[in-house]
Formats: sequence, C-alpha cells, structure tokens
Amino acid sequence: MTSKRKHKSGVVSAFPRRHRENRYSMYRLLVFILSLVVFGLLVIIGAQYLRQREVSQALEKMEKHVSEVKERQAALEEEILKLQDLDYIEVLARERLGLVRPDEVIFQFED
Repeated sequence: MTSKRKHKSGVVSAFPRRHRENRYSMYRLLVFILSLVVFGLLVIIGAQYLRQREVSQALEKMEKHVSEVKERQAALEEEILKLQDLDYIEVLARERLGLVRPDEVIFQFED
C-alpha cells in the first residue's frame, strides 16, 4: 500500500512524509523514555533523601541518649567513690536510717 502525492509535474512518492512521521514518532518515544528515566531518578533521589533524614534524626536521638547515659555513669562513679569513705557512710546512716552511736542520746521534739 503505497500512497502517492500529486505534484505539479506529476506523481511523487510519499516516502519523505512517512520518513518524517517515523522520525517524529521515534523522537516522541525517546523523549517519553527519557522523561520516565528522569522521573524514576527523581523518585529514587527523593526516597534516599527521606531515608537519610530519618537516619540523621535517629543518630541525633542515639547521641543524646549516649550523653545522658554517660552523665549517669559519671554520677554513679562519683557515688561509688563517696561510698568508699567511712565518714560519708556515717552521714548516710544518720540521715536515711536514723542510726546513732552507742554513746549518743537523741532528743526529738514534737511541733
């Protein structure tokens, strides 16, 4: 099925027109494929950005937790050092447990 165009001088082949149409269709297909590729890359980059942000927030949370644990550890180490001192133990026994030495007399006044 060949279609032919009429020209002033007679019948002319439709080859150039079909060739242009095929070329135009090929360019449209190429642009469509490239658009899909670019869109896909944008989606991948966006997903990676969101994941990176999520990981950064988790890292900040963990670093905060680590610093809190280190502060608690330092306080406990200080408490351990204090508990090795007999004078400190005596103060704790008097304050918390209400203990007295055998030769002491405690007076309690009611308000």
